Amino acid sequence: MFSTNIIFYKIKNKDELAKKGENMEKYISKKEKASYGFAAVGSYMVAGITQSYLMYFFTDILIIPSAFVMMLMIVARVWDALNDPMMGVIVDRTSTKYGKMRPYVLIGSFLMLVTTIVLFMPLTGAPTMFKMIFAAVSYIIFGMAYTLTDVPAMGLMSVATPNSDERASLLSFYVTVGSVGSLLPVGLLTIFQSFIPEKYVYFAMSIFVGIITSAAYLTLFKNSKERFSTHTEKIAVRDMIKAAGKNKPMMLVLLMSMTASPRYLIMPAALYIATYVINIPGLNSGTVLLLLYLVVGSGMFAGILLTPVIYKKLGYKTTCVIAAVTGGVSLTAAFLLGKINIYFALPFMTIGGLSLGSYNVLPYPMVGDSLDYLEWKTGERMEGVCFSLNSFVTKFNNAVGFIGLSAALTLFHFIEPSAAGVPAVQSASTVTGLFSLVTVIPGIGFLLSLIPICFYDFSGVKKGKILSELAVKRKAIKNGV
Repeated sequence: MFSTNIIFYKIKNKDELAKKGENMEKYISKKEKASYGFAAVGSYMVAGITQSYLMYFFTDILIIPSAFVMMLMIVARVWDALNDPMMGVIVDRTSTKYGKMRPYVLIGSFLMLVTTIVLFMPLTGAPTMFKMIFAAVSYIIFGMAYTLTDVPAMGLMSVATPNSDERASLLSFYVTVGSVGSLLPVGLLTIFQSFIPEKYVYFAMSIFVGIITSAAYLTLFKNSKERFSTHTEKIAVRDMIKAAGKNKPMMLVLLMSMTASPRYLIMPAALYIATYVINIPGLNSGTVLLLLYLVVGSGMFAGILLTPVIYKKLGYKTTCVIAAVTGGVSLTAAFLLGKINIYFALPFMTIGGLSLGSYNVLPYPMVGDSLDYLEWKTGERMEGVCFSLNSFVTKFNNAVGFIGLSAALTLFHFIEPSAAGVPAVQSASTVTGLFSLVTVIPGIGFLLSLIPICFYDFSGVKKGKILSELAVKRKAIKNGV
């Protein structure tokens, strides 16, 4: 176990910290907070365009076999299992005049622009084998660029302020604003489809999103500050991993998110639902998708806004339980009622959206909160490693969406189109199977996530005691005791 004597807080303005006090005052300006919001919009937009449209782009525009796409997602996630922790270690071993996280945000801003655009190159006339190789290489490189940028960008919030309440508020703000950004590609699809041929729509969107994302990260690099971090650059990699492994609250939060990962089926499957399940005369698939997102998204956005209010009053654990039960029951009901009439399911999908919003918000402040537990337990915070694990779980969840959808297309005997952008007729069983991907299957995932959260105990009296002891340790170190 590490001794707390090796902690040294790196403060850009020590006099400011001494005057204000470590936990009571606020340190983040409105300009800096707005920069985090802009970065969140960019990050979530690029995640949204890949999560919502990449699978459809591969199978229906490039016409790549869904079985290959499934294998690609598996390989990519295996690489992420190594790549994400590696990036976290690199961040924690970095020390520059710009900090240990901000330099990677700067580099990543340019990489995200290039890799996002390349990922959606409309190579429809190329041989199938070439398209498969190009898709694999571009997707793996895109994932690495996203990791290089997102891990330090998320970690920045944990070192922006020593005020735990301000830190939790910033993380919630980031996710809330970012979630709005994740829905913007839906509106973009409807707009771009009105004047751009189908096979070029996603490429045009990638250019637009790539530019926004690059500008957002550049703004964050310029306006952010690292005020509160531990010197970890000389700690052995093995010891970093061991220390992070002792963060029990974080591990339970990540496991909770992973068991509820079927919720990530909803976004990539939504376009298939809009194309093959819900048919509204006179409306194209993009418009139907927009309406579907409004149904689910209204509940999700309400959940995003309500969740911080609820966990401030009831605590993280109770909020997680409420969200899990609500999502599990409502989405299961949506599937059963949808078999009678698809429109009967829509209100329950909105209610299920509340849980989607909650689970979008909860992991980030809970992981940030767990760094206090880790510091109390080991004497180190390991911001890079911990947030890299959170990034890996997010990618794992996305992979469950992509891989699950790929497997479902095969299992439900989905008929791939013979021409780019021209949907094929599907059987009734295929349609029912596709609908289950956005209802009962995510609902089961929500209910399963109750298992790890039952063991979460970094709350109430225990949490208060830990934070009090930690405050004493910090004060002693600061005074050179």
